[in-house]
Amino acid sequence: MNLLAHLHLSAAHSAGVAAGNLLADFLRRTGAAPPDAEFAVGVRLHRAIDAFADAHPALRAARAGFEPPWRRWGGILIDVACDHFLTRAWSRHCAEPLRDQVAARLGEIHAHLAPRSAPLAALVARLRAEEWLLACGTCAELGLVFERLARRTPAAAALRGAEREIERRRAALQTAFDEFYPQARARFGGPLGPAERLRFPAASA
Repeated sequence: MNLLAHLHLSAAHSAGVAAGNLLADFLRRTGAAPPDAEFAVGVRLHRAIDAFADAHPALRAARAGFEPPWRRWGGILIDVACDHFLTRAWSRHCAEPLRDQVAARLGEIHAHLAPRSAPLAALVARLRAEEWLLACGTCAELGLVFERLARRTPAAAALRGAEREIERRRAALQTAFDEFYPQARARFGGPLGPAERLRFPAASA
């Protein structure tokens, strides 16, 4: 769900690795397979980032702070909240304007995927056209994010209105993000050498 964070953490990587990091969670939904070795490295990077986030003490405490019925959806709420806080503090984390960075990076990813995977290239085109990575900076935009998620399955309809829970717990969630994200950048934001590529767990669709 935290597409912007995964894209930002790919800033130092090739377009193929960035594509895998951004789209790893969509492989099963689209029926696509990693189209090349670079994409597969990106999927492994995505899984490593997710594992780091799941185990991070600040985010674990933030998830535990959700009360029913939101606790069941705590992982999704944390993901969306992270993109929200990253959007609002973008200039602290990247010198290039948010819209320019997203447009340029998605353009590179689309160009990489177009000759390799039609389903994934079409997905990136949709992300660009509907500006998914640019629309979570306000409470109203968060409402649209959760509305889109709520349409995926009957159970996910419970996510409607989750933006109000993020707003209610804004201070605690902001503190958790401010502790977690610089550490995630330090660990995953740099170039990947051969050792790092081999360190990540095997990719899976």
